[in-house]
Amino acid sequence: MRRGARTAALVLVLAACGLKNDPLAPELVRPMPPASLSAIAAADGVTLRWRRPTSYVGGQRMRDLGGFDIERAPAAGEPFAKVGTLTLADQQRFRQERDLSWTDRSVVRGEEYVYRVVAFTTDGSRSVPSRVARIRWVPPAPATGAD
Repeated sequence: MRRGARTAALVLVLAACGLKNDPLAPELVRPMPPASLSAIAAADGVTLRWRRPTSYVGGQRMRDLGGFDIERAPAAGEPFAKVGTLTLADQQRFRQERDLSWTDRSVVRGEEYVYRVVAFTTDGSRSVPSRVARIRWVPPAPATGAD
């Protein structure tokens, strides 16, 4: 192959493999934080509900959401510790259901807890924590059958 033909072939290959968009700074491809976090007393623990993010901080649509880390503190002002992870399966990642939930079954009756949720992508980029949800866990009274 002549040198000119080789150069033209190399340029064609590089042009075909090039980036389609300009690269983004890492802080712009962090997920937005989960929204609308709420905590509800359930018979088997505290059920958390939240809305999943659908975009990055930079505004682009997110398609690589990997899941969520759930963090809990024993009371306001105490340090948070991870108590669970909700990992999204491929079906959940692409179906993009907005509302998600997770139940903390390691709670103690009468204790107060503060929760927050952090979203993460499949490559490990993490959001800032969601707003907190507070609850004192007292399981609801069992339903009685009325005759």
